[in-house]
Amino acid sequence: MEQADTLAVILPATTVDRGWPNHVRLRGPEFSRPTFAMTEQPRTISRSRIHGIIGRVDAATMREVDLWLRDFLSL
Repeated sequence: MEQADTLAVILPATTVDRGWPNHVRLRGPEFSRPTFAMTEQPRTISRSRIHGIIGRVDAATMREVDLWLRDFLSL
């Protein structure tokens, strides 16, 4: 089976707290101000557009993001 390893699924982030439950607060030491993953807007991009790591989130944050994506994508 072939893999699409040149692509990555990403979520845009915002610093605007709209109070929406599906905007997951990104928790980690690199985030100096509140930042939220917009789980309703997944996008597929070329990995060549990724130039570095902005920050890392903890496992609890990733579980919350996963739950919202599963709901959004009906998985």
